[in-house]
Amino acid sequence: MTDPLTTLSGTLDAVWAQLARGASDRDAPARHPVLATAGRSGGEARMVVLREADRDGARVEIYADRRSAKVGELVAEPRASLLVWDPAQRLQIRLRARFEVLAGEAVAPLWQALPGAARALYGGRPAPGTPIPEPGDHIADPAAHAFCVLRGALSEIETLHLATLGHRRTLFRAAEGWQGRWCAP
Repeated sequence: MTDPLTTLSGTLDAVWAQLARGASDRDAPARHPVLATAGRSGGEARMVVLREADRDGARVEIYADRRSAKVGELVAEPRASLLVWDPAQRLQIRLRARFEVLAGEAVAPLWQALPGAARALYGGRPAPGTPIPEPGDHIADPAAHAFCVLRGALSEIETLHLATLGHRRTLFRAAEGWQGRWCAP
């Protein structure tokens, strides 16, 4: 079997396969990408959970508490990046996207589909990031009004494959029809 990461089309297919697995498999490397946003003090980065990856629509989705810092940061500056690292393939995937925040009726079916334990992650008291004296002072209080979806419309996909016989780097842009090009690693 040939290595799909030796061709541009194979690399793009491998990226979307990784993202699709991440959206559905808790153990997949792409399940917990790093979201990097522009924050008050510079760049901010945190782990998130990839909930959907839509190749045809060139978009990804993440769930969040509307009161969290990342939501405010994306409202102020919707351009952000997601970073995935697959240690088995030695593959780094960077996704550049413009995020929109979907809430209320637009996400009500997703809220209804969440199991109770997952709902408890959205709407706790006090709000995310609020200082508390002890860990037990945070109270899970599921609230649909606190739930939102961060939908990222992808503009670029960049990969770096740390191959034994030479690293390979690619760049795919939506504006170029996702054709892709090789770049110096």
